[in-house]
Amino acid sequence: MCYTEQNRDEVSDPLKLRTISVPTPVRLKLAVCADFHSANRHMPIENALKLLELAAPDLILFPGDIFSDTGRSGVGDCFNRNGLKLMEGAVRLAPCFFSPGNHEMGFSAENRAVLEKLGIAVLSDEFVRRGDLVIGGYASGYLRPKSAYRNAPGPEPDFPARFAGEGGYHILLCHHPEYWAKNVAGHGIELTVAGHAHGGQWRIFGRGVYAPGQGLFPKYTSGLYRSGNEVLAVSRGMTNSVPWIPRFFNPCEILLLALSPEAAS
Repeated sequence: MCYTEQNRDEVSDPLKLRTISVPTPVRLKLAVCADFHSANRHMPIENALKLLELAAPDLILFPGDIFSDTGRSGVGDCFNRNGLKLMEGAVRLAPCFFSPGNHEMGFSAENRAVLEKLGIAVLSDEFVRRGDLVIGGYASGYLRPKSAYRNAPGPEPDFPARFAGEGGYHILLCHHPEYWAKNVAGHGIELTVAGHAHGGQWRIFGRGVYAPGQGLFPKYTSGLYRSGNEVLAVSRGMTNSVPWIPRFFNPCEILLLALSPEAAS
């Protein structure tokens, strides 16, 4: 059965817009849309688009797992179709940038062409320049050759240094927050945005309980983390991707990052 038309009785985990101020030399509003998982049986797409319109971001960032499974299906097929509908609506609101996560394992040239035809910048270990901004995407290790779902290699090791070598203010889409300390931090990449951790699923005393890739009581699940002048921003994700395990004290979200020199550190 293909869940592309949501039943209102099945809607759960209402989506929130959470704004975080980030002290930076640039002035910019970034909407981070992570872990949508095609919203099958979870949330009306129009809710997300209304929140994006309300946020009025300068750019919309999709750091992975927007689709359910691109290894076996195209982005317009069955379980992926709602992710495509989200992007179709979002690109009408602001320039959009997408970097693939683990659920985009097997992401094909055909899928890429569909998104690029919409006007989405697809960044898989690639970057583009937009004025003084350099926007890159650090692809999930699940997209690398010989990858297996439970035994994926790490990310491409040399990309962060190449990306950081470009002059300008750097914004990196990196689905896996656990890549940040090991692979990204230390290169001078000012802002990295991530998802994947689902907020830790259950949050107890402000801390997540479990995250894929980090295990029990993970370090990077929600909000901002700093190393010198480098910042990691982690979204809790747009839907409950594990519907049989409810989220506690952990609302689904679109994360709005308000960048400005005046923001409190």
